[in-house]
Amino acid sequence: MLKILHTPIVFIMFAVLSIFLFNAFFAGVANVYGASAKEEEVKVLKIQIKSELEELKKIEVKIHQIKLAQQARVNNLVMLYSSMDPEKAASILPLIDKNIAVYILSHMSPRVASAIISRMPTKEAVFFTDSIAGRSN
Repeated sequence: MLKILHTPIVFIMFAVLSIFLFNAFFAGVANVYGASAKEEEVKVLKIQIKSELEELKKIEVKIHQIKLAQQARVNNLVMLYSSMDPEKAASILPLIDKNIAVYILSHMSPRVASAIISRMPTKEAVFFTDSIAGRSN
């Protein structure tokens, strides 16, 4: 039996089998470690994405709060200019930011807005009327 192990063919087969098993074992180990490293990387990325989504939600809440506060301020301006003397409002509105003035006039009651616009110079009255109607100059 020892003579069979010493033959070159058996020795070569044993060597090839040993190399095959060695490679298979370490390939499996590397694959296991590689897979767990990939899994860890995926977990870390999921945590980062979740954290960034939470941060985006906080930013969205802040933006919403800012918009509500801005809306409240502009609504206060609507009430302010609505209660103002139409002649005085007609002299001030053309001087402020045009978008804000259009918003103010378009959110007033038609009766109050018409009293103000009718007291404006023609050029401004046309501009605000066209803007409220949705037409650009």
